Amino acid sequence: MRSNIYLLMAQKAARERRRITLRTVSDETGISYYTLSAIAKETIREYPRDVLAQLCVYFQCNVGDLLTLTEVPDTPTPTAC
Repeated sequence: MRSNIYLLMAQKAARERRRITLRTVSDETGISYYTLSAIAKETIREYPRDVLAQLCVYFQCNVGDLLTLTEVPDTPTPTAC
């Protein structure tokens, strides 16, 4: 998974003509700065559903805009009997 949080922050900052940082997002959403940092740095192991929902509302986007699947995991091929 690749996080697009920095891109969304830049787009929102341009729309609203103000500076937006991870601290700003944290303060305005109530999401922990450390959680936001882990999402932005792609070090988070699990994405809390409520956090994703809050971010989508804040950035006015869909989950697919926030996170992008960069590699499709290998799927086992069905074996014939």
